[in-house]
Amino acid sequence: MAIMEERRKKILEEVLKNGTVTVHDLSQKFNVSYETIRKDLNYLAEKDQLVKSHGGAISNQNSIENPFTLKREENIDRKQSIAKKALSLIPNGASIILGTGSTVYELAKLLVLRNNLKIITDLIPAVSYLQSSNNEVYFLGGKLRPKSSSVYGSWTEEALDQINVDISFIGSDGFHGFFGPTTPSYSDSAIERKMIFHSEKSYILADSTKFERKSLYEITDWKNVTGVITNNDLKERFIKRLSKHTKVILDNFKDE
Repeated sequence: MAIMEERRKKILEEVLKNGTVTVHDLSQKFNVSYETIRKDLNYLAEKDQLVKSHGGAISNQNSIENPFTLKREENIDRKQSIAKKALSLIPNGASIILGTGSTVYELAKLLVLRNNLKIITDLIPAVSYLQSSNNEVYFLGGKLRPKSSSVYGSWTEEALDQINVDISFIGSDGFHGFFGPTTPSYSDSAIERKMIFHSEKSYILADSTKFERKSLYEITDWKNVTGVITNNDLKERFIKRLSKHTKVILDNFKDE
């Protein structure tokens, strides 16, 4: 019994870390049968700790909000590929807003290689990374929200009301069942809605696993978003559905 409980705990850790897992990989990792893994996934799904998918499982973003330090380790290769694509859309001398999100953080890390940009953000790790760059970097003040490593509140909103930028980049926890990008935080949704409103163009950065996840609060309608940058292994049905409302931009991700 103790061995089974420990295995299920480690399976959940794998799901939270990677965002998605397969029965095949878990079977090899824990040296047990496919049937044993399926029983484990059924048990965890019944406890609402993950969501079963075809051939595996994905993390249940709706039931728990993972801290930023854990989120940034999920699907890291996918996020880095999306960040590279987003970087290619930023012209020299542009003014940009970076919202919250671990994929946005990956973009911030690449912006160290650029210069002469005006970068505005509420994401604390992004500011820490960008302080060594040759860009003008502005941090939006406000009340600290540790879960997302960002700030929010009236100070943040008042600062956003005084600016207009060329492009904003916003993360999302999922789209399933909504008419736009979502976040688990009501306060984050208010801030990111304003970021989009005060931008000439706005892009949602989200890896392809987010299309089968859902969160709590809708940030805005797809009609207010310039495009979604995601992985090129996105299922065709999602591309067709989303393309009716906004532009879908695929990266060059290669699943090794």
